[in-house]
Amino acid sequence: MMKDIHAMKILDCKPLNRYDFSQMRNMWEPVVYEVVAELLERNEMCNCHDCVLDTCALALNSLPARYWILGSYDAFSPPEKFIGNPDNIRLAEEAVLRAYRLVQQNPHH
Repeated sequence: MMKDIHAMKILDCKPLNRYDFSQMRNMWEPVVYEVVAELLERNEMCNCHDCVLDTCALALNSLPARYWILGSYDAFSPPEKFIGNPDNIRLAEEAVLRAYRLVQQNPHH
């Protein structure tokens, strides 16, 4: 039975197919993407597809999980507050720089 589930998209199967998981967002993604965009604009990072995605994935995996549901996030922690928080920006910058150093040591391009 488990093999059949893996052959299909799990979110298309009952009971999960009745929920809209596209509404769930990782709060770190826009912060990490902004840091990566700035590095790319300053030509401080390889701009190949693999290096950018590997760096983003490693950086996001190193940060503590933080999610919100679009339209129903906690009023005390709206996305704008999280994204604009200088401590979160600093943490994202550190995570991206650590991740990019790892990617540079073993690039896939």
